[in-house]
Amino acid sequence: MAFKKTISAAFVAAGLCAFGAVAQAATLSGTFEVRVVNYTFGSNQNSSVAKANQSNFDNRYDAAADGVNRDTFIYTGSLDFFVDNNPRDLDLESIADFLDTAPDGSVSGLDDVVGGLKLSAPTFRVTTLFEFTEVYSNAFETRVTHDDGFSMYDDGETLLSYANPTGIRSTPKTGTVNFTGGEFKLIYAAANGNPSKLLVEGNGIPAVPLPAGILLMGTALAGFGVIRRRKARG
Repeated sequence: MAFKKTISAAFVAAGLCAFGAVAQAATLSGTFEVRVVNYTFGSNQNSSVAKANQSNFDNRYDAAADGVNRDTFIYTGSLDFFVDNNPRDLDLESIADFLDTAPDGSVSGLDDVVGGLKLSAPTFRVTTLFEFTEVYSNAFETRVTHDDGFSMYDDGETLLSYANPTGIRSTPKTGTVNFTGGEFKLIYAAANGNPSKLLVEGNGIPAVPLPAGILLMGTALAGFGVIRRRKARG
């Protein structure tokens, strides 16, 4: 009887853990193609120069130079970055420093010069715009916690946009919105000094087919299994 009670308690505990895992929002992860552009001004600017939308990003990116103040690279991991304002108002962090704050992220192909550029500075003298793109095979609910602006696109259509800089907040303020699957794109602005915060929620499943080599290896292993079974029978 004591054994049955122990098993029952274990099942209840497992069920609660499973429920907690479902109830808790996941951080959106994947292998993202990232475009980044960094631009500076010699005097203070207004917030319009730091809008995180597709048109401003494209204009800034097209006007920049590869390996100087723009780059394209791969980021693998969760969209979870945070640079606090400590030491206060020094804003010493670089683009690479921002990406390094992800708890499980890795970067491939980021130019050292671009990665070393200052992330942002007041008053909109230095701004960095990031564009993260990944393709997902499923629909999922999403929400963004951010400092400064962002825009999110669902197969090219605007899903969420809070393009103007702001303090740390979640968008939408309550609840989530539904990403329908397909191409996910998010543009984020790090502007006007630290803090710089980006956290994207969602249970996305990347739509990445298995490489052909892995499929061939699986077929070969299956063939070896058949041969071994035939030898065993013989």
